[in-house]
Parts: sequence; C-alpha cells; structure tokens
Amino acid sequence: MNAGAFGGEMARVVTSVRGVTAAGEVRALTREEARFAYRRSELPAGFIITRVDFELAPGDRDRLRARVADLRAKRASGQPRGVPNAGSIFKNPPGNFAGRLLEGAGLKGTRHGGAAFSDQHANFIVNLGGARAQDVRELIEMARIRVKEQSGVWLEPEVKLVGDW
Repeated sequence: MNAGAFGGEMARVVTSVRGVTAAGEVRALTREEARFAYRRSELPAGFIITRVDFELAPGDRDRLRARVADLRAKRASGQPRGVPNAGSIFKNPPGNFAGRLLEGAGLKGTRHGGAAFSDQHANFIVNLGGARAQDVRELIEMARIRVKEQSGVWLEPEVKLVGDW
C-alpha cells in the first residue's frame, strides 16, 4: 500500500522496493515500477517485500522534532488510543472523508459482537473485547451499504481482508 497521513505519503520518499516473487525470483522495483497511487501500489501478485529504500530530505532537527510532536498530538486527539484497532478502515473518497460519511450515516459507536465503530473517529473499528474477524467484516459491509444509501458513495476498504470468507 501507499500509507499516508496529514498530507504526506510513502510514495514521496520510497526509491525502491525489493523482495521475492511467488516464483522465488529476487526483484528490485523502482518507485515508478511500484506504481504508487492513493492507498495502493501495484506489486507483483504474491510479492514478499524484504527491503524498502528511502530518500529523505535533510532538515532542521528542532523544527522536525516539533513537527513530529505536533502530528503525534493531533493523532492522539483524533484517533482511538488504548484500544486495539487496525487504523483507518475505509479510503477517503475523492473530495470527502470516510469518517464524516460514516458519522453522517449514524455509525459512530455502532457495535457488532466485540467490534464497534469508534466513538472518537468513525473510520476506526475497535476491539472492545473478544471481537472476531467476522464481526469486523460484518461492520464493514453494513457501513458500505448504509453510507451508499445515505450519501450515494460506495466506500472502498483500506484494510485488506485475507483468507476464505
């Protein structure tokens, strides 16, 4: 994926991605070959990443530390802490925010089994204790349908569901 937050994303600093293909071939892909886009990349099927190279820009140490502290505080005030979660569940649709659409559809705090949409940020599903993968999956599907009915937007999951469903 192409992780990002607060206006930044990994694609801006990754120079190469190295790994092993499903056939056992060791490969190095350039940033261009990885074809980064919003919350995605196009790595070969079955590709296992073994190394990522970054190119970072130098900066003023005190200014960078202050920026990191500011971003940490912003994240702490807006996202659930101290409760297990998988981060943002849905990608932001163009020109909007998934959390805003979920909240507008009345899903903040909605619970299924041991999983619930966070009371703090609707785009996070938290484990309140004993949540199962199926609980999370059912919340995701319920949210996609309800948001589509409410706003006409079909939310795309940011998380990857693996295994047999």
